[in-house]
Amino acid sequence: MSCAPSHVSDSYTGSSSAINPSFLRWKQQDQFIMSALLSSLSMDVLHLVVDCQTSHCVWCTLDQALISPSNSRIMQLHGSFQDLWQDDASVAM
Repeated sequence: MSCAPSHVSDSYTGSSSAINPSFLRWKQQDQFIMSALLSSLSMDVLHLVVDCQTSHCVWCTLDQALISPSNSRIMQLHGSFQDLWQDDASVAM
């Protein structure tokens, strides 16, 4: 959903001094989404989104920062797991 204008025009005066109720609802919903996103992040990536003001900004920042390395990281982890394989033995904790 796109952001609604923050103010609406007064049809009588033509000024845009009245706060748009749709904007307030949008802002509240965006803050709920942003809170859910932030609460799901690990401390390792939280620093990436510290300056973000909207959920869209959080999502795009994480996308740009993490999408490219993820495939190479998956391959690296896959290789590491293969190196750990020792016949039918499992790793004891």
